[in-house]
Amino acid sequence: MSDAALPSWTVLAILAALPLVLAAATAFTKSSVLFGALRFGLGAEALLPMPVVLALALVVTAIVMGPTAADVLGEIEARGGFDTLARTPTAWLEAFEPWRVFLARHAEPDELAFFAELQGRGVDDPLVIVPAFLVTELAEALAMAVVVLVPLVIVDLLVAQGLALLGLAQMPVPLVAVPLKLLLFLAVGGWDVIVGGLVEGYG
Repeated sequence: MSDAALPSWTVLAILAALPLVLAAATAFTKSSVLFGALRFGLGAEALLPMPVVLALALVVTAIVMGPTAADVLGEIEARGGFDTLARTPTAWLEAFEPWRVFLARHAEPDELAFFAELQGRGVDDPLVIVPAFLVTELAEALAMAVVVLVPLVIVDLLVAQGLALLGLAQMPVPLVAVPLKLLLFLAVGGWDVIVGGLVEGYG
């Protein structure tokens, strides 16, 4: 096995931890929550299956986390590769310093202080930074979801009112509202606005 090779036990550990890391320490949570809200608001659950929404969230996550991942790989190579790090476990923390910096930069200071006090640890401790980052991401995702959902709810209300005035109250509102919401979303370049907003939010 070469120095740059990844030991089999490390591969298994990475695969086991990947879902947790993806949810707690990347842009995936914010992206998936926002895209899920958009799917719900458009009323297009049949047109946008959940696997498609998750795939789009993964693409955004890859774009956002790409530079940080490249920095981590650079640190690993600079320290002699995976084999060398496997023999010195503390070196892993040093190699993942760019990731820690990313998480700390995008965690709200109030959340960092809260989790530091809650656990009796310093604000630079990864066990403080990760939950602070996750809670910050969830708060921002929900705030963005509200901004996305409000115009779509207004369309639903206007369509319902219009159908009632026309004496068509028995007609299902989604039958008219969903096409109108899709047209509105596409007309304003909704995908570009949302994806761009997510990516630029980490700039």
